[in-house]
Order: sequence, then structure tokens, then C-alpha cells
Amino acid sequence: MVTNWSQTGHKNPRGTVAIINYKGRIRLRWSYLSKRYSLNLSVYSKTSILPAKKIALQIELDIQNNLFDSTLKKYKGEQRSESKVEKSIVALFEEWVLDYKQMDCEKHTNYNSTRNMMVKWGKIEESNIQKKLSLETNAAVTYNRRLTILKSFSKWLVKKGIWKSNPLEDINPKKVKKVKEQKRKPFTEAEITAILNAFKNDTYTPKCSAVKHSHYYPFIYFIFKTGVRNAEAIGLRVRSVEINKKLIQIKEVLARSLKGSSASLRIRKETKNGKERILPLTADLHQVLKPILVGKKKDDLVFQSYKKLAIDDNNFQKRIFKPILKQLGIKERVLYACRHTFGSRCIDAGITPVMTAFLMGNNPETALRNYTHQISIPKDLP
Repeated sequence: MVTNWSQTGHKNPRGTVAIINYKGRIRLRWSYLSKRYSLNLSVYSKTSILPAKKIALQIELDIQNNLFDSTLKKYKGEQRSESKVEKSIVALFEEWVLDYKQMDCEKHTNYNSTRNMMVKWGKIEESNIQKKLSLETNAAVTYNRRLTILKSFSKWLVKKGIWKSNPLEDINPKKVKKVKEQKRKPFTEAEITAILNAFKNDTYTPKCSAVKHSHYYPFIYFIFKTGVRNAEAIGLRVRSVEINKKLIQIKEVLARSLKGSSASLRIRKETKNGKERILPLTADLHQVLKPILVGKKKDDLVFQSYKKLAIDDNNFQKRIFKPILKQLGIKERVLYACRHTFGSRCIDAGITPVMTAFLMGNNPETALRNYTHQISIPKDLP
């Protein structure tokens, strides 16, 4: 019986071969006559597991029939023959993503969705990849993102001598229609005040609910005040709030994974663009954060759910934020609108795009493009 372990450290049942994900690659491990063996195969992925299982099964059969090859040449030979048959363009894509892009198709959204699209295509060749991509009906932004990834991958295939030329090299990206995202429209000052008061005073907390809206008041106040991304606020640790220096360090996130947004499925990593930044711990922000920092350790999360876990922003959006906006008569927005509100208010208050971009962890062009909503229209013109 082939045993599929995702981590090392487990003892295999006697006579079985374990399939292990070792640093992103498939490793087979087993024991025979009191001696331990291991065999390293290809990149660990959905497409490469089947050939690995076939090799593992052959080893188990040979052990049972006293035909085991202790030199492992027989099984390495099977690996090579399997790779000739099974190593598709998709398998090469997974190898390229892992070894050259330092990413993982099982963790990173854009590479995962591109890989899944390629699996759906079936057999991919230099002569048909352009046509297959052109038949996709994704939005222009998604199409362009995948085109960029596949262009780079195709260039690698040419460099490796697998393809003679890059069939996507001269393909232009699609034009993206600039449509304002109404659900990210900034809140007005009056709306901000109404939202914060509703949270603070439990104005719309259902009487039968064990979860008080006021529990999340520091969380929503922090996002409005600092304009941080949702995952940056969710992943903020106590050690990043430096009370004595009156500073807040934003250097990591607790991001959603491909499997979901709940606390157990989130992964800790660097900020979206890898930039670290420092924000001022203002007097009002200190006053809001001080009560929830008491008794916590340095590695504890500043903001926690009612069950003392990482906040699930998806559930928070559906169950708390959206109902409060509805009760207040405010047009529906996503939680990310708080960030847009901060950026727009900075520009509106005369803070330069460069400083606004620094505070938000963006570049100045992004600040000008996304946050110049101009909340208040001037009464006069020069």
C-alpha cells in the first residue's frame, strides 16, 4: 500500500513506500531488510504524483516478490521512462514556477489559476498555445496577467531547447476598460463617523448575538486611521506596535490562502509588494489600541476574533460590516473601501502623492491613479 505523507517525521508501516513532499519535490522513502532507502523524483504537484505512485507500487511489489533492486537503478530507469511519457508542458510549468520563480502553484493564486487553465487545455504545443489562450473568455485584466506569465514561461522553454521559438512573444495585451469600482468608493467624513459610532456603541448588534460589534471597533478604527490592507491589519503582531517610539511597523501580512480566509488557512508572508513601512502611533490610535494590548505577548495578534483567532475578513464583511452599512443607509462597500478612503483623504488634505504612497506602501503613480477621488469639491476655481 503506497502511503502519501505530506511531511517527514513519520515511520512507515512495514513493507510500504511513503510519498513525501520534501522541499517542493517528491521523495519516496521505505525500509527493506532493516535498511532505509530514499529516491528523489520530480517537482511535487498533482500532475507528478501519479507517476510517483506507479514507481512506489513497483517497489512494493518487488519487495513482496523478493525482486527488489537495492541499487535502485531499475526504479530510476522507470522514473526516466515515466518522465518521457508523463512530463507534459504543465509539469514543466510547475517546475519553472518552483525552481525559477521561487513560487508554488499550490499556494500562489496567479500561478495556480494559470496552471489549472493549462490542465483544462489538454495537450499543449508550441503550435497551439496561442490559439488556446485566445479562446479564453476571462476579463481583460485576468487575460493580461496570464499572458505575461505564459510569455515568460515560453521564453524559458525556448532557452531550455524544448521549443524553437516563443509563440506568445508578439501577442499584445487586451485593452482594459477603466470602470470605477463603486464598492471601493471612499466614505465621506460623516459616513466614517456614523460607522465608527455604530461599532463602538453596538448600535446594530442583534440582542441575541454573543458577538458584540464593539469587539471589532479597534480593528475598523485602525483600518480607517492607517489605510493598511486588510491582511496587514489582520496579521499585525504586538511587537510591531512600538509604544515608546510611537511607531507602528508594517512588514508582514496574514494572507488568505487558496483554500480560504479562515484563521487556520491563512499564511504569513511579506507585504504585497515586499515593502516595509513605518506609521505614526498617534495619540488617538494609542488610546484605542492600549486596552487590547494588555496581557498579550509580543507574537500575539493585535486584532483577534471573538474566539481569539485571526479575523476572517470575508466573514467580517458579510456578517458585520455589510449589515451595519445597510442599517445606516450607506451604499454597500467592501472593507477595502476604508483603504481608498484613507488614500483619498490624504490627497484631499494636501499630503503629497509621494508621502501618501509611502504611508500606504504603494508607488506615487498608484496613489495618483487610485486615490485622487477628491472627496470635497472646491467651492471656487482659480
